[in-house]
Amino acid sequence: MYFFRWLLFARFRMAAELCHQASKLLNHQRDQLSPGAVSELQEAIENLRLLMRSGSDRKKLKEGVAKLEQTGSRKLTPYRNPGFRENVEVMLFAVAIAMSVRTFFFQPMGIPTGSMQPTLYGITEGNLDQAESAPTGVGAWIQHYLAGVSHCNLVSEGNWQLMSIKAPRKKFRFFHKQQLIFQDLDTKNTIERDISPPMNTGKSMLGHGSASSNTLSEFVLNSHNKYIYKPGENIIKMRRESGDHLLVDRFTYNFRKPNRGEIIVFETKTINGINQDLFYIKRLAGLPNETVKIGDDRHLVINGKRLDATNHPFELVYSFDVGEEVTLPQDSHFSGHVNQKVYQQVLNERRMAVARQNGVDPSQIRFIYGGTISPNFMDGSQEFVIPPNRYMALGDNTVSSKDSRDWGSLPGQNIFGKASFIYWPFFGQTARTRPNRFGWAFQ
Repeated sequence: MYFFRWLLFARFRMAAELCHQASKLLNHQRDQLSPGAVSELQEAIENLRLLMRSGSDRKKLKEGVAKLEQTGSRKLTPYRNPGFRENVEVMLFAVAIAMSVRTFFFQPMGIPTGSMQPTLYGITEGNLDQAESAPTGVGAWIQHYLAGVSHCNLVSEGNWQLMSIKAPRKKFRFFHKQQLIFQDLDTKNTIERDISPPMNTGKSMLGHGSASSNTLSEFVLNSHNKYIYKPGENIIKMRRESGDHLLVDRFTYNFRKPNRGEIIVFETKTINGINQDLFYIKRLAGLPNETVKIGDDRHLVINGKRLDATNHPFELVYSFDVGEEVTLPQDSHFSGHVNQKVYQQVLNERRMAVARQNGVDPSQIRFIYGGTISPNFMDGSQEFVIPPNRYMALGDNTVSSKDSRDWGSLPGQNIFGKASFIYWPFFGQTARTRPNRFGWAFQ
């Protein structure tokens, strides 16, 4: 009945607020009051509360309110700027609640790279076709804030030659810019241009169709250093897609151990071979005390048992074969992970494909990930034994992931939580194979 009276009657709500404020002032000023004043205030507060609980009529409630107001005005000193104080208290309370949720339940995380692609997308960039226009006005706003898509268009104003690309920098604290340096070949002047959003340095999207594929690094920059942009020619005409932003469940693993196939978030401290004090996100592949092999057929073999597409959800990963579209797993096709032997085969296939596409010698093509990425799994015969209380974690983008194949096992105490819910971008992006990203799309 107390709640309904509070909901229906303004006088009742006023009385409840008066009790709250008087009690708060009394607690804050108790040391400054005499014992008699404290007792008198406590008696007036308790009397009004008793009237409220007992459902007394309006007359008695009015008398109780008047008595507390009179007593409080004589004994208590009101706060200065009470509205401001109340707002500050509300904000501090909201911050405390948010910090508690972040600490014990859910923590936001942005995906920066493509190591879990296409299950989870990091920041991706791509050229627009010469005939394709970038959105403007409201359309650009919707694309940027709801779909996480930004566009950049830079046009040459003369005979410009690209000289260098500087690293991205912050501008006005929250906005990131990147500077490109050109030389005007007619005037010999140095031309500086800021672009936003910044490109991934070394994976330049400058220029012209397939030659600026994000599978290239030094080749792209070197080729464009020699290229002269003519007046009115597009230097940059690209789109940038923000990585998935998700909530990390920090609650579940307090009650159970992680399961194979779950997407986990973990700290990198104490793990040799990778940067410390970072958070990685990978798929949990191997459990403590298991013996693991990565076969030449791309399937995992755990304790002598070959995993295939029937082992849901772990095998719900995707093919990255050259020249093929991303598809659902097929048992006869792949497991989604490569050892060093198969990685070199895939790398050579991609190098030949890119070289043919761009009409260059394959030796000119240098990839971001080269060399040895899998010293723990050199070929399909090499076994890896996971120590007690440790795990094995792999990225779904098997040819572009630094994971347990390289740095070994993961301490159990480093596991921070599990990927839970994609909360941004709000809707899909046409350039992506899986356009519906919002929600539990990766489960």
